[in-house]
Amino acid sequence: MAIGGTASLGHMEYQDLEILRKKNPAWRLLVSHQAAFVIAFLYKEFILSNRRAVAETELIGQLDSFIYFLNQGRKEPLFPRSGRDYLDEWANDDHGWLRKFYPTGQDEPHFDLTSVAQRAIDWIISLGQQQAFIGTESRLITVFNLLHQIVEGAETDPERRIAELERRKAEIEAEINRVKNGQIDVMDETKIKERFWQATKTAREILADFRAVEQNFRDLDRGMRERIATWDRGKGELLETIFQERDGISNSEQGKSFRAFWNFLMSTSYQDDFRDTLDKVLHLKPVQELKIASEIIDINNEWMDAGAYVQETVAALSQQLRRYVDENYLAEERRIIQLVREIENHALEIRNDPPREYFINIDGLKPEFNLPMDRPLFIPHQRPEIKDDSLNIGLGDISAEALFSQIYVDKQKLAEQIQRLLLERDSVSLAQVIAKFPLDLGLAELVTYFVIASESQQSFIEDETEEISWEDETGKVRIARLPRINFVRSLMKI
Repeated sequence: MAIGGTASLGHMEYQDLEILRKKNPAWRLLVSHQAAFVIAFLYKEFILSNRRAVAETELIGQLDSFIYFLNQGRKEPLFPRSGRDYLDEWANDDHGWLRKFYPTGQDEPHFDLTSVAQRAIDWIISLGQQQAFIGTESRLITVFNLLHQIVEGAETDPERRIAELERRKAEIEAEINRVKNGQIDVMDETKIKERFWQATKTAREILADFRAVEQNFRDLDRGMRERIATWDRGKGELLETIFQERDGISNSEQGKSFRAFWNFLMSTSYQDDFRDTLDKVLHLKPVQELKIASEIIDINNEWMDAGAYVQETVAALSQQLRRYVDENYLAEERRIIQLVREIENHALEIRNDPPREYFINIDGLKPEFNLPMDRPLFIPHQRPEIKDDSLNIGLGDISAEALFSQIYVDKQKLAEQIQRLLLERDSVSLAQVIAKFPLDLGLAELVTYFVIASESQQSFIEDETEEISWEDETGKVRIARLPRINFVRSLMKI
């Protein structure tokens, strides 16, 4: 996955490096006197297990246990402060190694590793790895293959493209003939180990790329919220500016690369091919000798989990825009909105320089009054009067067929059908679910599938469309054309 738009130093001059040393969180982490302590804990909690969001209570407990283990047996503790103090320090603007945030619908803050901190930790990991050999050949072949792909993909002359395809065809046919004659070229163990090592390293680097992509989208979301809070002109002008910036991100090299990567990752044929290929590779004896299979055996699900967080960040952008568009500017609400925005403006002004001391004291959230005379008077219960009348059989000409013609769609049954297919694969589309379990109740059942997808954050709607067909009660075939909906196994929650 190509990651574009990354700023780089044009030249390594002293002034540029000095600014980078003071402002870059990765550099600050590497030169910190507690670097070993910070990196060891962050690696254990976030990178080793590929976790993206950890609740504050859980993380504080883990850090307190980690500090206790390091201080054990020492007269003077190496790290005398509490886990909460360290986490708050690592998440502030002066350090920037953790991101503290509140997930949607939750009151407890969560923490996630920042992309710059992961970059510094990955560099430390590369220093500590004792690689048995340097895979120069596999990387050289990768460079040549990439250059050939660029040349072939950029070629506009049909004759040259046909000539290149004919050359590759001749090579394939020659190899087929050699195999038929018993001449099979088998890759030696060194080449197998070298290529597997490079594949594992690249696969882990993709996870770090996801954090960088997510951070870029989150910066866009943060800038948009700040602009909305300080905007004092027309709503239409602001929306036009925001949509242009969002389209610019989506149509950038990074946005296009991530969208292509995600579509490729969600392909059923890719998932089946990747699992089969990886299983064959892991059973090779040279690969088993490396003893690093655990780093890549579940990488496909880890990619999907990391990509889902990026999708949730993009969804937060849309939700923020929707909330802004749906604001109700009634007369009685204008003053409230004005006060809220004034508070937001003041918060933005002091974000990097918060007050050092308390500047206001609040005794309580609201006054409590206990007025005895406000209690309601006692009202005695009335005894029900039950009439002992005989019931007569009534006569009526109303048809009771309407009671038996109701359509009931079992939502839980449809969700179980989705989960049944997800036991066999990592993701499944709505069309594949309906192909396995045809629609018995027609459009009502199809709409219920949409309700399940809308209530689950682990379902994704793609730009591509697909057709779904069924037979109605008269035997007529009905066809619906709708956006492609995917359900993901590892994150499915119905």
